[in-house]
Amino acid sequence: MFAAIWPAMYVGLYPSIEAMGSLQQMMDKLPPAIREFFASSELNIGTPEGFLNLELFTFIAPLLVLAYTVVVAGSATAGEEERGTLDLLLANPIPRWRVVVEKAAAFGVGTIVIVAFMWAGAAAAATAVGIDLDLGRLAEALVSVLLLGLALGGLALALGAMTGRRWLSSGVSLMVVIAGFFLNGLGALIDWLDPWRPLSPFYHYIANDPLSNGLDPGSALVLVAWAVVGLIVAVIAFERRDLAR
Repeated sequence: MFAAIWPAMYVGLYPSIEAMGSLQQMMDKLPPAIREFFASSELNIGTPEGFLNLELFTFIAPLLVLAYTVVVAGSATAGEEERGTLDLLLANPIPRWRVVVEKAAAFGVGTIVIVAFMWAGAAAAATAVGIDLDLGRLAEALVSVLLLGLALGGLALALGAMTGRRWLSSGVSLMVVIAGFFLNGLGALIDWLDPWRPLSPFYHYIANDPLSNGLDPGSALVLVAWAVVGLIVAVIAFERRDLAR
């Protein structure tokens, strides 16, 4: 339920923001570099899409999802290992790869539930305050958030399977999140960084502005590929590690 509160709150705030017509003028006076870093130099917060892109999809929505996926995926197998319960789990007649896949499926379903609550909260608020918000486009934007979470969750899962240390795997994944955010933002401002932006998951997450224009299939496939590669690496690493205590 908590995941529904933030989107509902920002959607509910929009009519008040819209009434402050001077706010867009204030935004226009900001240096283009500032606007480009956080969203786009063409950002128009006078529309529901522009406002939600700035207030929700630039930071809050990814933060809510990544806080869950990075921690839960990083602890999927590593948490069991640190608690000493992994031996009991592996004593069951199931292959190691299945343990990893089932753990991945569990955090994947959890991520879907979070995103579904976010959509429901935003949709309910939009209906309540009478905002003309395309709920289909909203779903596409949240699918992009979902894929971002799964991509970086795949990294955390792989690191946890390789190291058996949940805080190490979550910590490294968090650093990748921060580095990716700044690479994408600064790459829009610094010419020599721009060619490296596709290495950032945030570049693919926000590509094509899914809230306004729909999900970009190519970028979505990149995020899916990262998630799948993370799962494959996790399975291979977990299969090959000596887990004897």
